[in-house]
Amino acid sequence: MKKFLSTSRLNLATNSLDWVMGQTIRQSLSLKDAVALDELEQLSVPEKPIETLYIHIPFCHTLCRFCSFHKIKFNEGVAKEYFKALRQEIRQVIAQGFRFNRVYIGGGTTTILEDELIKTIEMIKSLTSIREVSCESDPIYFKEGNPHLLKGLVDRMSIGIQSFDDRILKASGRFEKFGSGLQQAEYVSHAIDIIPTVNLDMMYGFKIQTPETVASDLAQTIRLNPDQITTYPLTIGIGKNRKKAGGLAGRPEDLWPQFLAVKEAMKERYIMEFPWTFSRNFGQPVENKYVLDGEDCFGVGSGAFGRFGEQFRISSFDIPDYINRINTGHSGTCYTKPLQNKSLSQHHLMMMMGHGLLDNQQFKAHTGKSLWQAFPLEMSYLISAGALNKQGNNYTTTVAGQFIALKMFSGFLAGMDYLREQARDLPLNKIDTSASA
Repeated sequence: MKKFLSTSRLNLATNSLDWVMGQTIRQSLSLKDAVALDELEQLSVPEKPIETLYIHIPFCHTLCRFCSFHKIKFNEGVAKEYFKALRQEIRQVIAQGFRFNRVYIGGGTTTILEDELIKTIEMIKSLTSIREVSCESDPIYFKEGNPHLLKGLVDRMSIGIQSFDDRILKASGRFEKFGSGLQQAEYVSHAIDIIPTVNLDMMYGFKIQTPETVASDLAQTIRLNPDQITTYPLTIGIGKNRKKAGGLAGRPEDLWPQFLAVKEAMKERYIMEFPWTFSRNFGQPVENKYVLDGEDCFGVGSGAFGRFGEQFRISSFDIPDYINRINTGHSGTCYTKPLQNKSLSQHHLMMMMGHGLLDNQQFKAHTGKSLWQAFPLEMSYLISAGALNKQGNNYTTTVAGQFIALKMFSGFLAGMDYLREQARDLPLNKIDTSASA
């Protein structure tokens, strides 16, 4: 009975959290206050390097049903023209004096034109002294592509598996695209032989999943010995993507036992760095990490976002418009949005929750306020939900707190979905691209 009441209280708390996060996302991530970027604006270059240069590749051979990322059906001519413009934008950004510590290439399918991807990475490495290059990929690339060509260029590869369960692969439209779970396991083994750090993206929260099938899925994942495993709940979103992804999703109350199944499956061979990120505890230490705390990010390419300081930057979500902007000497970024200090503090709170320690002194140094000054309602909620244990002036997260942090991160991903949805509807041609720079 006690266990039931505890689970019931947690479900009530997380359902309330879902509602609050939905309201917060609509308010703090609304693009109603987005400002069209003046073509004459010169962005001030920070003294320190920006942590990450994010590069977006918006092409896929087929479009997954639950994916809300900016992408279109692959057209080789358009893609080649796009990569040419993308490299030009990167050269422009570097020429302005921007420096970066690492590069993250996402999509879409980043490896869709292997030679163009290689050319882009080689150009960046010739112009910068970046620490690492991370790249996303689908699993079938390691069967049909030439991944050995990426050796020495890509330090970390994140492979979107989502599930090895053929029932889920068929329900999500990935079976026809990538093959069975057993076939994909073979492709992953090939990747691990080539790339220094391999992460497998896994997903749970599908309607046909149970804690037992989640554990079985992860057992297959662990047998492959990847360096990292990320485990996300299926993100339903709050906008148009909600109906599309919602058709695949199970009940919200099923996530808690599935999260416990994830922790149990991982505990012997993987260390939980965040409730959604696990690194192996065997062999040499994993060097190329996945999530960095509140990192600044500069986005290039159609559909890219960037955030540094208190400003959010949005690139054109129309590929021909993006190419035209670059070819006429303009920035790929066409809108900016001011970010409230409250939103930045909320992100910092989420990351501390994920780490497992709410360090009051660190938070005050970062925001100028104590945890209780910044978040009186949120802290009261977290304590009443059994998410925190007091430890001196600080707090540590309980297992329930880890789950709430996971839900917060899922809300953050839903917020990114919401931003993309709005960005697609922003008016084009706010800048005169008819004249050359």
